[in-house]
This record gives sequence, structure tokens and C-alpha cells, in this order.
Amino acid sequence: MRRWLVTPAVVVLGLIPAGCGTSSVGAPDPVDNTAQVCGDFRTVFDRYSNGDSPERLAYVQAVQADYAGNGKPGAASAAKVAYFQAWARDLRPVAVHASSRELEAALSRAADALDAVADGRASATAELTNTWQPLLDTCPESSPGVSPTR
Repeated sequence: MRRWLVTPAVVVLGLIPAGCGTSSVGAPDPVDNTAQVCGDFRTVFDRYSNGDSPERLAYVQAVQADYAGNGKPGAASAAKVAYFQAWARDLRPVAVHASSRELEAALSRAADALDAVADGRASATAELTNTWQPLLDTCPESSPGVSPTR
């Protein structure tokens, strides 16, 4: 009787180290898409830092109106929130597509920092300078062979 119980247990335990046929031998290595992701990052970065994103243009307009004294109360603050939220929203899909875990983490940290600025939990200058520099170093101004997707 005891032998009858031991045999199935040994067989089952013997399958665990083998992975029950889920061997990763022969699985292809992920393709390094750093150049493409960097191109996408630069497109988003340029669009929101100096480009034509509607949220950026609205924010600039609201701040200018506020400075001139003819802005609506709270308009600049609301535009700032919308601007940083939109930037984070557009950066997150870029992070998800990165095959490099380090690049994915850096892009996700940048999106989190943008959300923190939008929520008033961080200063744009202090938080974003430390966040962007590693990304700007990893993704130079022009990545050879990459065309912007936007």
C-alpha cells in the first residue's frame, strides 16, 4: 500500500524540475528595439517640450494671459495639470514597448514624474531635470535609421 502512494509522488516531483514541458530552450531572444523606442521618445519629448502639442500651446497661452493680467482665475493651473498629464499619457505607451528593461523603467519613471508635477507632488524643475537626463543620454537627439512615428 505504501509503495502505491510513493510511486505517483516521485513521478509528480520528478516533473516539477523538468517544467512539465515549458522549457525555454530555443525561445528567441527579444529584439532590441532601443533605437525605435528612442525615436518615439524623442518625438514625444520634442512635441511636449518645444513643439505643437495642444496642451503645451494652451499652457503657454494661459501663462501669458495670466502674466499680462487678463487670464481667467485658475486657468494657468488647470492648463499646467492638463499639459503634464497629457505628456505622461503619451509617454507611457513608449515605455511599454521598450525591450530594454532599463529603458522601460527610465521612461516609466519619467511618466510618473510628469504625473507628480501635474498632481502638485513635485516641482517641474527639480523632479524633471533628474528624470530626463538619463533618457536624453540614452536617446541622443537623432538616432540613426529611425524616423519619427508622429
